[in-house]
Amino acid sequence: MGDSWREAMLKSDARYQEGLAHLQAGEWEAAIRCFEELAREFAGSPTLERLLEEARFKANLDATARVKAKRWSFSLRGLIVRGVIAVVAVLLLIQGVQLFRQHVAPALAQVQLQWQMARLLREADARLEAGDLDGAEQRFRQLLALAPGSAEAQEGLKRVAEEREVLARYQEAVRLDEAGDYAAALQLYTDILVRRPQYRDVSLRVENIRRRQQRDALFAAAEEDYRADRLAEAAAKYEQLRTLDVNFERELITQRLFELYMRMGRALVERDPPATEVLPTALELFTKALALVPRSSEAALEQQLVSAYLDGQAQFQQGNWEAAITRLKAVFDQRPDYLHGLVTDTLYEAYIRSGDAYRDAGDYYFAYERYRAAAALPVADTALARGRMFSIEPLLTPTATPTNTRTPTPTATSTPYPTITPIPSATATATPVPLWEFHNQIVFFSDNEEQPGLWVMDPNGENRRYLGDVKVYREQYNQLWERESQSPDGRYRAYVAKGDRGNAQIFIAFPPDPKWGELPPKQLTLFTGISYDPVWSPDGSRIAFVSQENGSDDIWVIYTDGKGARALTRNTWEWDKHPSWSPDGTRIVFWSNRTGTKNIFVMDAGGENVQNISN
Repeated sequence: MGDSWREAMLKSDARYQEGLAHLQAGEWEAAIRCFEELAREFAGSPTLERLLEEARFKANLDATARVKAKRWSFSLRGLIVRGVIAVVAVLLLIQGVQLFRQHVAPALAQVQLQWQMARLLREADARLEAGDLDGAEQRFRQLLALAPGSAEAQEGLKRVAEEREVLARYQEAVRLDEAGDYAAALQLYTDILVRRPQYRDVSLRVENIRRRQQRDALFAAAEEDYRADRLAEAAAKYEQLRTLDVNFERELITQRLFELYMRMGRALVERDPPATEVLPTALELFTKALALVPRSSEAALEQQLVSAYLDGQAQFQQGNWEAAITRLKAVFDQRPDYLHGLVTDTLYEAYIRSGDAYRDAGDYYFAYERYRAAAALPVADTALARGRMFSIEPLLTPTATPTNTRTPTPTATSTPYPTITPIPSATATATPVPLWEFHNQIVFFSDNEEQPGLWVMDPNGENRRYLGDVKVYREQYNQLWERESQSPDGRYRAYVAKGDRGNAQIFIAFPPDPKWGELPPKQLTLFTGISYDPVWSPDGSRIAFVSQENGSDDIWVIYTDGKGARALTRNTWEWDKHPSWSPDGTRIVFWSNRTGTKNIFVMDAGGENVQNISN
């Protein structure tokens, strides 16, 4: 059936008829071109192969005859035979043409029509499937024009009409969805899904609407809790909203959460009486608030206060009095009434315990300073601290020449040993003779048994004068000592804290940045031995300090960028401590027991020309 159909299609082609005409007219080359062109489309057709062979043979024969230029002679009989054959061929051809027109051509036309109708139906279905309703309708109507009673065409046009109706509903639902009328849009989407379960992105849009409805309901509930001061419930709902859609009302929800976390954290901190067991929760709340608004100074302060108190409390419980004092005093300095005075009471107890430890170790001066600091706190009863002070006052007498036993290493907040301190610039207070008026001189503590207290002398050790041992001088001395740990412009502070290896190292604290807020400190020294007693040079480029990096307490200098660390002194059993710069930055004065007694030495800023100026 397939070969017959192809032969019929071949013979109905105009090029086939043209080739036959050329063949009959003896136009062999033209016939060959027509048949070769058809052969490319109807490969393997026996009819074409026969005709091509005949045309090529005759063309070759004709060419041979021309080349030879042979004279042909014809007999009468031969001519008659050929004439009869030609007449018979013409009659057969005429009969064949009539037969083709009556039977073959109609059959071929019907086959071609069926093929065209099938093609239109395929194209219409494909267009309809792709959503091209206009293109599908056009082809169904063409099919109906070819076959007016075509059920496929009629059914296709019906499907196009249904698709147009669904599309109109979809477009209206999308419009309502984008306008925020979720209920009406959801109704239309649902109707579409009933009729077309997989229609476009309707399922996804329905899911999004339900998520938005859930989100809006949750937001309304969160706002209601917020207005009713149900802080924890509101915060939980706002956090859930951030999980559902991070960009929904982003600024408002961030503001709400920050406020709620701050209020909940402060409520825990401000409980009366204080409840220390809830402070870790308060710290977590302040940390969340700071994560929401990283540049918030109030959140940073609350976080630092809670963290410092918890750390100080832990150090206190472990008996680390100096570490506890450092952290608790930082809280007290910022907010003396923190935790309704609990921080003050704990700091008072830490001072007493620290003083007792110094007293038991024979360090009566430090014990006295700790008791004095405790007595200065605003607690209800300072009788214990004052009693301890009075009990050790008689013991503040000169000590014997020290042995080779090391003194306790000072911590980051230790009060300086009775030793020298140079005079940095400072703001004068209303005192008769302020210490900072002794320009270019050295002020130091002495344990002279006849006149213990503060003395002053020239940089070469001459013109020593006794200033006294009154409270105001001690306070000024402590202020000057603290001032030396600050940069000349007062913006940076050098201090001692645990480094990466867990031992005491020098750090630099930076001022708050206008854009980023509080900045992390920078660890300046990275030694294996402890480092302490940092003092800033007058030009701000270097810091002198004490370190046990070489196994003894030596004076070191380092540039403020952390480079160029260099030991200026090198000891074995003895120790050098408490360095201080001359106002011009060319010399360093320090305390040492290298001669077997406590004396004051000066040297060049490079470590040369060491001189004892107090012996």
